[in-house]
Formats: sequence, C-alpha cells, structure tokens
Amino acid sequence: MNVYEVRKVHSCEFCGTEDETLTTRTTLDDAKTAAEHDAGLALAWEGIADDECPLWADREDGVYRYYIYQQS
Repeated sequence: MNVYEVRKVHSCEFCGTEDETLTTRTTLDDAKTAAEHDAGLALAWEGIADDECPLWADREDGVYRYYIYQQS
C-alpha cells in the first residue's frame, strides 16, 4: 500500500528552513486535500509528471511550499 506524506516548508534568510510533516494519507487526493486545507486555498500542483510524486505547490503569498512524497 502506498502512503503519501504531506510536508510544509518555509525557508528565508531570517528564519532559516522550517520543515514540518503535516500528515500522511493513503491516497494522493486525500494528501492534496490535507495540504490545501492547511494552506486555506486551492493549490496548483506541479511535478515531474502528472500526479507522480514528488509533487509541490506554493501558496500565493510565497511563505510556504507544500510537498507530497510517496512512500511504499
């Protein structure tokens, strides 16, 4: 069974890098929904190929970047 890990990352010259695991989910759609819930808005996901992990998305304000990694 695949598990999808949702991570939230903030990086800037003042704070350094903050990398937080938000949750794990059993479906990619649930992982996307969890990230979007945390962001408070719909995210435009990008990846190397359509719906293949890792995926990433930025919030409109550029403060956080969300990542979804697939774990087998």
